[in-house]
Amino acid sequence: MEKRFCKPKMSDGELKMYWGKPDKHDGPDVVLAWQGDASMRRDTNLLHYHLCSAKPDLTVMPLFSKMTPSLIDELKARGYDITTLKFSIKKLAKKETP
Repeated sequence: MEKRFCKPKMSDGELKMYWGKPDKHDGPDVVLAWQGDASMRRDTNLLHYHLCSAKPDLTVMPLFSKMTPSLIDELKARGYDITTLKFSIKKLAKKETP
């Protein structure tokens, strides 16, 4: 039986990272989502860079000949089940000035 993937509910100012299908025609993968103003798109890019992207090993020359694994790949290699991944963070509420 095929697993159903549902899009989680989100509130304004929230970033989420979870296991799901980014598009109904794609296979399951790590999904980064945001709810709020358009500036939060940059925050999802930041999250992707630090958690999902391999980075060059700066001690090896020529540069980019060896890449260090992303946090997601490192967790997979250590035996963690990425399909249970859930991460959520909300922006602080802005204080109104009198």
